[in-house]
Amino acid sequence: MLSCRDKYSYIDLGERDQANPLKWDKITPADYEIWDGYLDYDKTVANSKKRMASNPQIKLIEENAKWLKSEQDETEISLNYVTYKEEKEKDKEQSDYFKNLSDYDSKLTFESLKYEQELFTQDSVLREKRDRWHKSLAKDVYVEEAVNVLEDLKMNNLKNLKLASSVKN
Repeated sequence: MLSCRDKYSYIDLGERDQANPLKWDKITPADYEIWDGYLDYDKTVANSKKRMASNPQIKLIEENAKWLKSEQDETEISLNYVTYKEEKEKDKEQSDYFKNLSDYDSKLTFESLKYEQELFTQDSVLREKRDRWHKSLAKDVYVEEAVNVLEDLKMNNLKNLKLASSVKN
């Protein structure tokens, strides 16, 4: 559906990226029928892709991913102290530039379910974990876009319901 890049997109992680990974089993997919209840589904996907392509935070994440990959692929270090120091200073500048990634705020707010909120009186650690998680979610551009997609789908579904009711009348 949507292709999203993150800072790990270009980095070889995990066993599958090793020279001799273990074989893995493929789970047979479940039988299902595609639900065709949304109006303008393709338009919703296109709108999301357009928002993502023009989002400066997404561009910064992509840039960061490429930089991390280039740093991972770097296998030579200059023995010339001046050159080495210049390279390290350049790396520090790049690293500082990407610190802006953690400053992002989607302005979304999150709260725990009622049953969890009741547990907070007995478990302050749980409250602390949820608070950190909610702050993390608010800084996640992909969560923000998921909310936008759901909003688009909801609006399209409402249009679909209005269209169906006008046909009946």
